[in-house]
Amino acid sequence: MEHKIKELAEAITNTHTSNLVQSHVKELKFENNHLTIYVDNAGPLHELEGEECDHHLQNGMEKVYSDITYELKLSEGGGMHERENAVPHDINQ
Repeated sequence: MEHKIKELAEAITNTHTSNLVQSHVKELKFENNHLTIYVDNAGPLHELEGEECDHHLQNGMEKVYSDITYELKLSEGGGMHERENAVPHDINQ
């Protein structure tokens, strides 16, 4: 699986988007002509969904997989936003 993620990251010409894919994508799940990309954290997920990163991601996908649809999802182990890691808070205190 890591080989497929690395292959996708290398096909992306934008350095920032490529680094996001290589650092935060944890799993690629193929079903027919559809790819689900699982990201480990909400912050990178939102960045990859943004217009600029989505454009670069789409170009990379076309190079590697040609005609395929895709969606981005938060992986099961993820869920906490990067800011919560930096400034943890407990509402029960």
